[in-house]
Amino acid sequence: MHKQTIVEGVIGGTIGAVAVAVWFLCIDVSMGQPFRTPALLGATFFEGLRDPAALHTSARLVLEYTVLHWVAFVAFGLVTAGLLAAADRDPRLLFVVFMLFCCFEVFALGLISVLAERLFEVLAWWTLILANLLAEVMMLGFFSRRHRSTWRARCPADVERTFFSIPNAPASDSFPDFFFETWNGP
Repeated sequence: MHKQTIVEGVIGGTIGAVAVAVWFLCIDVSMGQPFRTPALLGATFFEGLRDPAALHTSARLVLEYTVLHWVAFVAFGLVTAGLLAAADRDPRLLFVVFMLFCCFEVFALGLISVLAERLFEVLAWWTLILANLLAEVMMLGFFSRRHRSTWRARCPADVERTFFSIPNAPASDSFPDFFFETWNGP
């Protein structure tokens, strides 16, 4: 794997990890319990916590889980960056990237449900889905900006305008360009 691909994967994974962390920080703060979610997940994975009511939030638990969370997202980012580098040579591989992101969502929910089903009693399932979707959108945004030519090779402008209809956007604008660059409309 080239250095550029590794850097891209680390940045993409970090973007996803930060998106999820900020999402749950906002939820935890709104409930008056900052860092409850990473402490709960850390206690479950590292200490075998069985009763979420017995949780004692500590900086160590939050830090341990945050590192695990970041490493997992960086690994996912590296796989994605590697696949996208290959897709630059063969754009048909974009389908594999799409499937990877779908599997990521299922894997994350499956992992929690298998290892710690009791967490669904205190963590709403929809928060996990939305957190991962937010991370995926942020990561795809980053990766699509870096692989515009691959995106354009598999998604012609007509399809982009049809599925990502942008009101009053000039016909020449493609979705990634419009999404990541400021467009000064009429």
